Amino acid sequence: MIENAKYPMPVNIVVAHGLEAKALITILGLERDQASSEFMEYSNSTMLRLIVSGMGKEAIAAAVSYLGKRQALEGAEIRAWLNIGIAGHRDAPIGSAWLGNKITDKGSGTSAYPPQLIEGFQVGSVVTVEEPETLYPLTAAYEMEASAFYAEATKYSTAELVQVFKVISDNLENPISEIDLQTIPDLIAAQAPQIISLINGMSEIAVGHNSSQQLPSCYHEICSKIHLTVSQQLLLKRLCQRYKALGLEDELRRVTDLNASSARQLIQQLTECIDRISEI
Repeated sequence: MIENAKYPMPVNIVVAHGLEAKALITILGLERDQASSEFMEYSNSTMLRLIVSGMGKEAIAAAVSYLGKRQALEGAEIRAWLNIGIAGHRDAPIGSAWLGNKITDKGSGTSAYPPQLIEGFQVGSVVTVEEPETLYPLTAAYEMEASAFYAEATKYSTAELVQVFKVISDNLENPISEIDLQTIPDLIAAQAPQIISLINGMSEIAVGHNSSQQLPSCYHEICSKIHLTVSQQLLLKRLCQRYKALGLEDELRRVTDLNASSARQLIQQLTECIDRISEI
């Protein structure tokens, strides 16, 4: 169990199935969030949060969107996102696990490559399929959520803070049709040291990122004066961070002091101003 954390752990863990969540609840000392009505959610005092999405790409994208939009309204800091779940593989041993350094959606053929900044983990390919895979044609972990998870979570965080960790539950010698579902929590629990190490690493990166990307005070002033949609809030955050990174906070305040009639007009003014400055 994670105890006496030295720093906050702003990590969202997303799992497809309650059996995948079962071991994590114990390992991470999580408690049920009774306030949540749309999804089963768990959290602890270190800022860790776990949400159970349901199986498949649409379900996991909906859960990430739900949680990401809500957290965007709650605060300015970004969080790390971690998908943990079981997968099948042609010949990898049952219970082995790795981080996905390549995530391919079989349906579309598109691939994403999560940056790997944390050392000490085995990495490998992950292929997302619409139906359970039984032949495992590629040397990869086959599952049903990773590509949609990554595509949606990177809307709310930076790519290096979105990771996929898969535990092998079936292979050619141990087909998916013969899986004893009650062994799934044990497979996840056996990876507890790796999971805790991964969460620690992602937390450290997230805390460092938020410290360096702390938003200027005028961001909060804008939010209190002008109604912004969730998408507009996210865009405004990125613009404010861009101004700060370029040392243009005085210019940011000057632009935001102009009388914009709407959030759309203000964002347009901020974008045009920083684009002009960047071209100089």
